[in-house]
Amino acid sequence: MNRRRLGMMRVRLSATIAVVALALAAAIAASQTPIAYAQDYVELPPELDARAASLYEGIMCPLCNGQTISQSHAAIAETMRGMVREQLLSGATDEEVYLFMVRSFDESILAKPPKSGIALGVWVVPPVGVLIGALAVFFAVRAMLGAANAQRKISPATPPTDAETAKLLEMVDREMSDGPDGSKR
Repeated sequence: MNRRRLGMMRVRLSATIAVVALALAAAIAASQTPIAYAQDYVELPPELDARAASLYEGIMCPLCNGQTISQSHAAIAETMRGMVREQLLSGATDEEVYLFMVRSFDESILAKPPKSGIALGVWVVPPVGVLIGALAVFFAVRAMLGAANAQRKISPATPPTDAETAKLLEMVDREMSDGPDGSKR
């Protein structure tokens, strides 16, 4: 390859790298800029607005992990907020709004699981688990204290007197002087 051609390839490569770097920088800058979502909904009367806010807290966004539709900025959350507002404007009760959202999406969008059927376990198991754990700790501590009290009962509170010690030593001496068959050594 001649030098001129090699120089042109370097210029093209440098230009390509510069364009890619600029595009990458623009993408990073765009991702850091907050996105303004269109608020294309009709204002609710104050009493309905308060109900809508509490309903938003009870409905999970299906795309955002662990966020309710009041917390989420996803387009689906905005759509769901609009659905709630429409239901409230049509005169639906809170239970009817939740039922409508469950029918539209699934029961998994509820922030609080229902207190019936298999989901009842979500409400029952944690308190029962805490109760069982507390009972286990209670009985373990009681057993430890019982063992400590039994140990205290076994050991004498006062040391034996000199006369008692002399009797015990005399018995030991007698036993030591006797043979295995009871005969004297």
